[in-house]
Amino acid sequence: MWYKKEIHLEQILNFLIKAFLFLLPWQTIWIYREVSTHGYKLQWGTLGFYATEILLWSIVLVFLGWFWQKKKAKFRDLKFQISRDRIFVFSILLFTIYVLLSSVWALDSQLAWQHGLRIMEGFLLFFILFLGPLDFKSMARWLILGSILPVLLGIFQFVWQSSLACKWLGLAGYDSSLAGASIVSGTGLGRLLRAYGSLNHPNIFGGYLVIVILFLSLFSLKVRDKKFKIILFFTYCLLLTTLFFTFSRSALLALPVVLIIYYLSEKKLVLKHFFYKASLTILPIIILILILIPVLAVRVSGTSANEIESITERKNQVGESIDIFKNNMWLGVGAGNYTLALYEQNPNLPGWQYQPVHNVGLLLFSELGIVGIILIVCVFVSFIILNFSFIRKYLLLSILLLVVYCLLMCFDHYLYTSYVGLMLSGLYWGVLSKYNTQ
Repeated sequence: MWYKKEIHLEQILNFLIKAFLFLLPWQTIWIYREVSTHGYKLQWGTLGFYATEILLWSIVLVFLGWFWQKKKAKFRDLKFQISRDRIFVFSILLFTIYVLLSSVWALDSQLAWQHGLRIMEGFLLFFILFLGPLDFKSMARWLILGSILPVLLGIFQFVWQSSLACKWLGLAGYDSSLAGASIVSGTGLGRLLRAYGSLNHPNIFGGYLVIVILFLSLFSLKVRDKKFKIILFFTYCLLLTTLFFTFSRSALLALPVVLIIYYLSEKKLVLKHFFYKASLTILPIIILILILIPVLAVRVSGTSANEIESITERKNQVGESIDIFKNNMWLGVGAGNYTLALYEQNPNLPGWQYQPVHNVGLLLFSELGIVGIILIVCVFVSFIILNFSFIRKYLLLSILLLVVYCLLMCFDHYLYTSYVGLMLSGLYWGVLSKYNTQ
């Protein structure tokens, strides 16, 4: 009887995890508080609850039941001893408690508490994917399947230069002619709308696609069926095309590193196989570059008025974040409170200029202070110690996996500031940790 219950619970858990991976890119949300300044709604001051958060907490409850049944005998004989995994868990617990406590001294305690909960959700997702029963192939399969509709939507948005709005799917309406839309503009180009997919910014969509391409690449190494490999190749081309339509610089910078990881992950790398794989993966990129070269040139050169303004804003944001950090050096301004602190510091700016600095490291210093940085460094170091045997064996591969994540972190903020970004962070390291154990 106990065995049947455990299998049934495991099946439910697997189904819920697959559903979460499939539905993650859809941003259906119930908003119960909005903040405006100078007639502009501050996205980063919004309080809400995503539909997938309900699914995630359902997964957490089922996971706890499954994990208790699986480890019940060990829990009975539990003795206190220091081990690498316990140090890692303790460091995460300490960091999460500190982030939640930042609501005490934050300017907006509700905002800090919400952000702290979402950081905790990111860690919980990591543990569920790493320790749960679902294997890497199933995770990758459902993540890839979940990306198909957003990818088709992204292609539609770029081709038609507009996007349909649907509040039930979390879709906002965008048009290249409207102010506030993310565009590429230049001489002879006009205003080109970048692909949003089902997410609320092209950069977030680009980061999501890079992660999906990485897992598709690693998944393809475990597939032996030639017909299925052909399907995966066409899916790769579809993902790649949409990634270029986002024109996300950080995501496009991370793409070559993802391809190098794919080449190095082959356990028996034969030279002719390498050239065959390289030609298959690089040829679509060359074709897309040749087709989109006028638009890419604008994004890379940064010489158009729109790009110059964007780069100038990002430079100014660095100075603003340093000022905020200097004024709140030890404890920071509180989780999720950066834009509010920026408003307190410069109350006369136009509403659209109250944006987080586009660098996760600077944001962490500003919001969590030196104490928070020390705690998150402890999390990182304990994670390295936990996976030391794999890192030592595959040092270059481990460094490249970290480089992909750092490229996305260093040139944008969504991996820390947004709900879907925090979920992508937990997913990235959770799925990779599972991959390394199989």
